Amino acid sequence: MLQQLKPTTFKDDYWMTSDEAQHFLKVSRSTLYRWCKTKQLPFTKMGGVLYFPKVYIQQLLGYKLQNILLQENHYINQSEAV
Repeated sequence: MLQQLKPTTFKDDYWMTSDEAQHFLKVSRSTLYRWCKTKQLPFTKMGGVLYFPKVYIQQLLGYKLQNILLQENHYINQSEAV
Protein backbone atom coordinates (compact mmCIF):
# COMPACT_ATOMS: atom_id res chain seq x y z
CA MET A 1 0.00 0.00 0.00
CA LEU A 2 1.21 3.50 -0.70
CA GLN A 3 2.46 5.32 2.35
CA GLN A 4 0.73 8.57 3.26
CA LEU A 5 3.11 11.49 2.70
CA LYS A 6 2.99 14.74 4.63
CA PRO A 7 2.85 18.04 2.68
CA THR A 8 6.15 19.12 4.25
CA THR A 9 7.79 16.14 2.51
CA PHE A 10 7.46 18.01 -0.79
CA LYS A 11 8.90 21.32 0.37
CA ASP A 12 12.25 21.18 -1.47
CA ASP A 13 11.43 18.46 -3.98
CA TYR A 14 11.01 18.65 -7.74
CA TRP A 15 7.44 19.01 -8.98
CA MET A 16 6.37 17.60 -12.37
CA THR A 17 3.82 19.11 -14.73
CA SER A 18 0.90 16.97 -15.86
CA ASP A 19 2.63 16.33 -19.21
CA GLU A 20 5.81 15.16 -17.46
CA ALA A 21 3.82 12.94 -15.09
CA GLN A 22 1.86 11.45 -18.01
CA HIS A 23 5.04 10.52 -19.88
CA PHE A 24 6.77 9.25 -16.74
CA LEU A 25 3.84 6.99 -15.77
CA LYS A 26 2.85 6.19 -19.37
CA VAL A 27 -0.83 6.95 -18.75
CA SER A 28 -3.37 9.11 -20.53
CA ARG A 29 -4.33 12.60 -19.41
CA SER A 30 -7.79 11.35 -18.41
CA THR A 31 -6.27 8.64 -16.20
CA LEU A 32 -4.03 11.20 -14.51
CA TYR A 33 -6.98 13.53 -13.89
CA ARG A 34 -9.13 10.65 -12.63
CA TRP A 35 -6.41 9.76 -10.09
CA CYS A 36 -6.42 13.40 -8.96
CA LYS A 37 -10.21 13.48 -8.66
CA THR A 38 -10.27 10.26 -6.61
CA LYS A 39 -7.38 11.55 -4.45
CA GLN A 40 -5.02 8.76 -5.47
CA LEU A 41 -2.44 11.29 -6.58
CA PRO A 42 -1.50 14.47 -4.68
CA PHE A 43 -1.18 17.64 -6.72
CA THR A 44 -1.22 21.39 -6.50
CA LYS A 45 -2.60 23.83 -9.03
CA MET A 46 -0.88 27.14 -9.80
CA GLY A 47 -1.92 29.40 -12.65
CA GLY A 48 -4.19 26.72 -14.06
CA VAL A 49 -1.34 24.18 -14.28
CA LEU A 50 -1.32 20.97 -12.24
CA TYR A 51 1.94 20.03 -10.51
CA PHE A 52 2.76 16.67 -8.96
CA PRO A 53 5.52 15.88 -6.44
CA LYS A 54 8.08 13.72 -8.27
CA VAL A 55 8.85 11.67 -5.15
CA TYR A 56 5.22 10.52 -5.00
CA ILE A 57 5.10 9.80 -8.74
CA GLN A 58 8.20 7.59 -8.36
CA GLN A 59 6.65 5.83 -5.38
CA LEU A 60 3.43 5.22 -7.32
CA LEU A 61 5.38 3.81 -10.27
CA GLY A 62 7.34 1.49 -7.96
CA TYR A 63 4.12 0.28 -6.36
CA LYS A 64 2.54 -0.44 -9.74
CA LEU A 65 5.68 -2.26 -10.99
CA GLN A 66 5.74 -4.36 -7.84
CA ASN A 67 2.11 -5.39 -8.46
CA ILE A 68 2.93 -6.35 -12.06
CA LEU A 69 5.86 -8.50 -10.93
CA LEU A 70 3.69 -10.21 -8.30
CA GLN A 71 1.04 -10.96 -10.93
CA GLU A 72 3.64 -12.36 -13.33
CA ASN A 73 5.08 -14.60 -10.61
CA HIS A 74 1.57 -15.81 -9.77
CA TYR A 75 0.93 -16.77 -13.41
CA ILE A 76 4.31 -18.52 -13.68
CA ASN A 77 3.64 -20.50 -10.48
CA GLN A 78 0.17 -21.48 -11.75
CA SER A 79 1.55 -22.72 -15.08
CA GLU A 80 4.25 -24.76 -13.33
CA ALA A 81 1.65 -26.42 -11.11
CA VAL A 82 -0.36 -27.65 -14.12
